[in-house]
Amino acid sequence: MAIIYNMNISRSKLVVILLLAFCLGTGIFAYVKYKKFSEYLISRMNAQTGKKFGRQIKFKKIAFSPLKGVVIDEPCVSRAPDFSKGNFFCARRAVIRPELAQLLRNRLYFSNVELTEPVIKIRESGGKWDFDDLLALLPATSKGLHITWNAKKLCLTAAKVEVDIGSSGRSVAIENADITLLHYSALAGNFELKLDGDVKTVLNGQLLTAKTSFKTDLNFEYAGLTAAFGEVQFTDAAFGASTLEKAALNWEIFNMDKPAREKNYTAGLKAEGLFIPAQSGGVKRSVNAALELLSQVMGKTTPRVEDIELAGLALDFALNDGVLRVKRLDLDTNFLVLKNEYALNGPARTVDARFAAQIGHNKLELTAKGPMDRPVILPPMSVTLNRKLTEAVRAVNNALLKIFPIVEEGKK
Repeated sequence: MAIIYNMNISRSKLVVILLLAFCLGTGIFAYVKYKKFSEYLISRMNAQTGKKFGRQIKFKKIAFSPLKGVVIDEPCVSRAPDFSKGNFFCARRAVIRPELAQLLRNRLYFSNVELTEPVIKIRESGGKWDFDDLLALLPATSKGLHITWNAKKLCLTAAKVEVDIGSSGRSVAIENADITLLHYSALAGNFELKLDGDVKTVLNGQLLTAKTSFKTDLNFEYAGLTAAFGEVQFTDAAFGASTLEKAALNWEIFNMDKPAREKNYTAGLKAEGLFIPAQSGGVKRSVNAALELLSQVMGKTTPRVEDIELAGLALDFALNDGVLRVKRLDLDTNFLVLKNEYALNGPARTVDARFAAQIGHNKLELTAKGPMDRPVILPPMSVTLNRKLTEAVRAVNNALLKIFPIVEEGKK
């Protein structure tokens, strides 16, 4: 019995040894593969690569880490053709880690690409972007980037992105930004994009700033984008002398690859704490012109508005089967309380709107229902007021149809 027992122990040890040997061999093979790729990438990061790019490349140090992959300290890429034209991209550190399982099958797929404190400066002039030459280096394919994308995670920490659009004279800067792009499938599949940072731009000669938090999920099929959903939040926003405490927009969009009348949209907007001072003349003039029309309809005089204060705004709308519905438009300001519902039926080419407003102690309720171009306004108004209200409804219809072309061409 003792001899049999010892033989069993020997067999168990043998199995363990064989397993350990297999794991060790696999580990060594994986390490060699991993290091081989890293050494190949390191060898390519030289002046010859810069010549191929048509730009100069420089870095302080580049090394291989078994845990992280290729680590590059202070990488920089110039504008074409060299650094005398300025920097296109610089970062404090870049880390590139290939996906080991894919590497063992001789496929190049990155599990992680990290850029720490990157500064990216993008320029457009005459319709041409200054990164077009870099896109030309990507593998030629008609499949689309969502098919050929080969990184599971792309992460930018404490990033600064500057975009100058020469053709429009506009510039946008995103500062202190954390940006993450995740890819969940090797074939088309899903992408998730997150961005948190400070956005700055200039509109009509005035500075617009806002703390921004953005997240979206993008669902692709082989042919392209089919669905998207997400949200964006703005806080502590300022535009010139105007300020906004917070605003949030959310959306769900399906059938994006279908014709407009087959798309399904759902979206919501909320805003609080908007202040527009009287010196912002354009907004004040538009508001007072709208209030003048309302005062004529009510038969009551309404006070002129100076400073505009918005306590709350809520908007919910949906687009399904060619019917656009504004389910809720609630507005609470220092001069007007508004509640509105609006529906545009593209296939039937009809409008159905309900409008309720209160200015001080004066209240108004209206409906507009019927064909888009000649809805019936109730309660009945004078010929002049009926014409003005019909023109207002048509203007809203046309504005919405430009965004959502749910009526077939020539059938409006």
